[in-house]
Amino acid sequence: MSDNKRLYSETSKLFIEASKVDSARYDSSIKRKDKYNKNWEKQKVNINEIVKKFARNFKVRVNNEKIMFIDKDYNVIADMASGYLRIYDNHLRKYVRKDGTVGNRDETHFKIKKRGEV
Repeated sequence: MSDNKRLYSETSKLFIEASKVDSARYDSSIKRKDKYNKNWEKQKVNINEIVKKFARNFKVRVNNEKIMFIDKDYNVIADMASGYLRIYDNHLRKYVRKDGTVGNRDETHFKIKKRGEV
């Protein structure tokens, strides 16, 4: 199995280091984390398992504070500063739960497990 957790972690580290120069996006991400982290903690996920399930043949794209695992049917979008991810269904054009069904904001944000929790 690919170690997408490593790719995410290494890219996040580079993003955070670069943010020391231009911190607006980083600060915005941290504000979201401060506001919503309690809800995200309720749904922890292994990024490797999510990418394997939803974006098996992904291409990686980094866009500002996000790293995206882009596939034909789904995109797994992970925030590098705040440590959460979302799953986007490209056909429905909506964010989904871990089971692939459409959910509300609280149901579609997942805290990425740290290396020791995986």
